[in-house]
Amino acid sequence: MSVYSAVTHAQLEQFFSHYSLGEVWDFEGIEDGIDNTNYFVRTSKGEFVLTLFESVSADDLPHFINLLTYLGKNNLPCPSLRQDNQSRPLRLLNGKQAAVFDRVPGSSALTPSIAHCHEIGLHLGRLHRLTQGYDFPIKANHDLSWCKAMFNKIDSHLSNTDRTLINDELNFQSLHGAVSMPWGVIHGDLFRDNALFVDEQLSGLLDFYSAGTGSLLLDIAITANDWCHENGAINTGKLAALLCGYEIARPLEPAEKQHWPVQLRAAALRFWLSRLEHQIYPRPGAITQQKDPLIFRQLLWQYRQQPMTN
Repeated sequence: MSVYSAVTHAQLEQFFSHYSLGEVWDFEGIEDGIDNTNYFVRTSKGEFVLTLFESVSADDLPHFINLLTYLGKNNLPCPSLRQDNQSRPLRLLNGKQAAVFDRVPGSSALTPSIAHCHEIGLHLGRLHRLTQGYDFPIKANHDLSWCKAMFNKIDSHLSNTDRTLINDELNFQSLHGAVSMPWGVIHGDLFRDNALFVDEQLSGLLDFYSAGTGSLLLDIAITANDWCHENGAINTGKLAALLCGYEIARPLEPAEKQHWPVQLRAAALRFWLSRLEHQIYPRPGAITQQKDPLIFRQLLWQYRQQPMTN
């Protein structure tokens, strides 16, 4: 999320005049996330989230809107899109495509419990099951080719130790990662700040704009690495709860279970690289968030010390 494009009260009044959502009372920028600009907007008829799309192309954006609509119709908790008075889901604001969503109740579980991990695993499994056969033409950018390209981009900024570690892991993934696994629609960024809870019940999955067609197992590993790390290491109880919840909705195949350690490493490498890139090449904005890349370096290092069981 974050705020890269500033808007004024007058601009919001003009924008919301094309909706039947009441008079704009007040608004504030949302600092969570790193890709799009988001505002909480309170009107005389309710509370909403306004999103200005900063990184999704105009050609790809309808696919994400259609995906959110499909998931909502199938009762997966995610933001409900509001159409304007001409039944259009998108309008221009400050030269950017923008959309209005109902504000989802709840708050992020920044220190998740066992129950939170079970719940997020369950709904990730539901997402993967609901989208089996769903035609989503955007390929996820979480694969080895993306990691190699990002490594080349930031290579000159790295220490010799980090450069050696990343290069060695890329070689490992080249040898072990190219295994045929179930593919489908993945969230791609289901971190703690992209889910809301009321108590320990999930109320909403957020920020599907990193979604794409990719490895389902990698999506689980991405989620587990964030939700289950605690004090610099993976909490095995939380990890077991997340996987248990997931398999209620979609049981893992034997090959996926065998390949799980490799995908945990791949997910740690991928987000270590992306956070390094954000740190080295920060985007300007009024409110921006930098996330610590060392968390994923530490996880990758720990995974590499564990014996391979596959």
